[in-house]
Amino acid sequence: MAPIPARRLTRIYLSCFCAAMAMFMYGYDASTFNTVNTNKFWNAYFGDSIDPSTGATVVSSYTVGLVPVGYYLGTIVTGFFVSSILSDLWGRRLPLFLGALLVLGFSFLQSFSPSLVVHVLGRAGVGLGQGLMLPAGPVYIGEIAPRSVRGQMMSIWQLVYSVGAFFSYLVGLIAGWHNELGDWQWRVVILLQIVAPIFFLPTIYLCPESPRWLVYKGRVEDARAIMYLIRADDDVEPELEEIVSVIEKEKQENPGTWAVYKLLFTDGRMLKRLGMAIFINMIQQLTGQNSLNNYSSAIYKKVFNNQNTTNLINVINSICGILFTLNSTIFSDRIGRIALLVIGGYGMGVSMLIVATLGTITYNNGTINTSVPVGVGITFMLFVFIFFYKPTWGATVWIYTGEIFPIIVRAQANGIATQTQNVAGLALSYLFPVMLSAWNWKTFFFFMAVNLVASTLTWVFYPETKGVPLEEMDEIFDGRRRDRAAPTTIEAIEEGKEK
Repeated sequence: MAPIPARRLTRIYLSCFCAAMAMFMYGYDASTFNTVNTNKFWNAYFGDSIDPSTGATVVSSYTVGLVPVGYYLGTIVTGFFVSSILSDLWGRRLPLFLGALLVLGFSFLQSFSPSLVVHVLGRAGVGLGQGLMLPAGPVYIGEIAPRSVRGQMMSIWQLVYSVGAFFSYLVGLIAGWHNELGDWQWRVVILLQIVAPIFFLPTIYLCPESPRWLVYKGRVEDARAIMYLIRADDDVEPELEEIVSVIEKEKQENPGTWAVYKLLFTDGRMLKRLGMAIFINMIQQLTGQNSLNNYSSAIYKKVFNNQNTTNLINVINSICGILFTLNSTIFSDRIGRIALLVIGGYGMGVSMLIVATLGTITYNNGTINTSVPVGVGITFMLFVFIFFYKPTWGATVWIYTGEIFPIIVRAQANGIATQTQNVAGLALSYLFPVMLSAWNWKTFFFFMAVNLVASTLTWVFYPETKGVPLEEMDEIFDGRRRDRAAPTTIEAIEEGKEK
């Protein structure tokens, strides 16, 4: 590949960053519930039970588990099918735009909810928006990024998630210093979620459309014009010819939207690839990170009694998350996707083993006997967990899922696979507070086992995709090179359109 001129490379980075703002919204939103679910004003406002130890009105652990369910149901509804249909029919940018609109509107509803039912409906509405954006973003980034830096570009996706989480926790920390705010301590955390979509909505259509989608729709000249904006001149025609050849062959074999879903579930090779993607996306949530996203405040509360201390730990954790995710931008295109997943999984497994052991040995009636040293030890190991998670199962799962499917099924397969995260998250968001209440620190032995088993399976069964062109993934996964259309495909298409 010829070096891409700096101005064009900057355009690619800005476009990828703009699309990744969907993940910023996701990171901010995922952390809002973690911030507010231990807030005394939020608990008093929506409380349905009395804490016997303090006499305060609180939301019960069972009800707390139901609040994220609304969000996950929303993401599942739009994420499995609606996002991919919009993406295939009207372009990769439309689901991102519509999703941001929904996040904007339902954040208001969630902020000013008169009851817990309306609050959950607001969470569900935000979930509908995220369900549109999250499958479309990785597809868009993967299709416009050059293969030499595709992993690095996709790492931006996870990086801005950590940035969004940081801002959510920071707002929560600052608001927590001011008890005079009352209910606004938690309302302001949720309401400021509108800032990101306000900036995102006017900018997404300033980014170029995916040239692969344009070719898929028969708009080869438009694709060529965009390729000259994001590639070196010498690479445009060879890459465009390859894209056109493969896409035309795929369209001849599998025409129609519903035929694509049939292909995914009836073609053994596609079904195998879909199963592999579903597995790693499900495991991403079962590593323990989902529970830390939603309930780290409740976990830290077991070892630190001060709410401001918990908020500060969350802020520091999110800063570390940003720094740790940078490792993915450095290593994903150097040592490869699978090596990162394996190293990260074993590191997370050992971290969870130590957390579970420390907590179980020193546990006594819901608290830690030697609160300061053991609390610091547990907190440190949870930070070590984040160190291994962020650049590996955090960022790399999105990279791998977004690049392994042919374009004919890419939007649909990516939607199904990534929404498996929300199916797993839905179950775990409800079960984790119940598990933590019943098993306490032994809960983390479960996460230890998941990480160690999943990493081993990934090491044994998953092929490396680093540096592989999207059009050559069939050869990597199936041991075959997809038949190409005739080398005059571009000219034939253009002549056909003129007729």
